[in-house]
Amino acid sequence: MPRYVIERQYLLPVYEHLLIEAPNLDAACREALDEDAHPWSENAQQDFDTSGPVVVTRAVQLCEVSSSSAFAENDDPNLISLGNALYNAGLDPLPIPTEFAGDK
Repeated sequence: MPRYVIERQYLLPVYEHLLIEAPNLDAACREALDEDAHPWSENAQQDFDTSGPVVVTRAVQLCEVSSSSAFAENDDPNLISLGNALYNAGLDPLPIPTEFAGDK
């Protein structure tokens, strides 16, 4: 039976209120987005109430050859780096069906 490594995620909004003094709104917005000028502080809030739906963002299919290259000697998916299989093992990403990919 085929085996797949799948990355899923949901986008969690994080917000922070800033007081910015600037000559106009454009300048204030630019400054607000400058993370060097205003790094995220401990006051940033995670907003679980408005998080996005869980979506599948990447998937690869494993085969015997890819299993050995992605996981070295350990073929147990619970004990290996699944991220290595997704991004570094040279496996082609599979097209994600739109019903699982969200609004991307």
